Amino acid sequence: MLLNEKAILVSPIIKKWNPRKVDKALRDAVASEYGVDSKMLSTSKKLVALNEGVFKRIETVDKKIRNHCFYSIGQGCTGFCVPYDYKGKHLLPTELEGAFKARFNEYKDERERLVKQVVDSWDDIVEGAKEELKDLFDAEDYPTKEEIASKYECRYVSETLPTQAYVSDIEDPRHGVSESDVVEVQSRTKSDVELATETATRNISVLLTHLTDCLKNDKTFRDNSFDKVKNAIVTFSAWNFNNNPELAEVSNILTDAVSSIDNADVLRKDSTKVDEFVEASDKASDILNNLDGVI
Repeated sequence: MLLNEKAILVSPIIKKWNPRKVDKALRDAVASEYGVDSKMLSTSKKLVALNEGVFKRIETVDKKIRNHCFYSIGQGCTGFCVPYDYKGKHLLPTELEGAFKARFNEYKDERERLVKQVVDSWDDIVEGAKEELKDLFDAEDYPTKEEIASKYECRYVSETLPTQAYVSDIEDPRHGVSESDVVEVQSRTKSDVELATETATRNISVLLTHLTDCLKNDKTFRDNSFDKVKNAIVTFSAWNFNNNPELAEVSNILTDAVSSIDNADVLRKDSTKVDEFVEASDKASDILNNLDGVI
């Protein structure tokens, strides 16, 4: 099985105009007034103080795109990918591509509405900044109305993985390629697969451990603690690139366990559901903790 039949690479391209600017002249003036070395200071000014709300909302959407589309690991992250090269490329299972596109487009549409709001009111925004900043206002800090829209971009680039990237052991299918080259390519691409599977496995283990600890010890837990567990369970099978039977069993156990739990309140109110979920989580964790070697 070719890896490029099971996953693709996606890279976010998110650009925006920065409504803040370092002001060296202001820094030098402050340094002179207080008699300190200007190297000890850093000064910046808000270019759109009165209208900053819409710009902050754009930043919030950008954060959602990263945390809820691309990043699946980390606090507050519920995305569909794992890092591939730590240079902007993310590995996305093709099984999750439809859900990824739907969520990305939802945020993109929201962002475009906010950008349109900025463009439509740009003349008023600049005029308001002029009144607020007074002598600190510099017209050169601001793009024209025609230019401001081009400062914003929101899309992603997708790439197929190399055709040489195999998921499991195979004979050399390529005429004229040496056996040593095949082994090198397979070992390299397998390490990417193993890393992706390991990352997804580690993520679900951490989430399960936290939630089951809260349930076993009657601790308070947030709705998001359950939501992240359920999301990780729903997407977990997509990361089993090698069709590992033990990972498949974990996925089945956990999928059954959450199938009758609609939300966190069910676990807060129904002790039977809690016992069933904890038992299933412990069983799944035992399997994950005892996996030997490459998964």
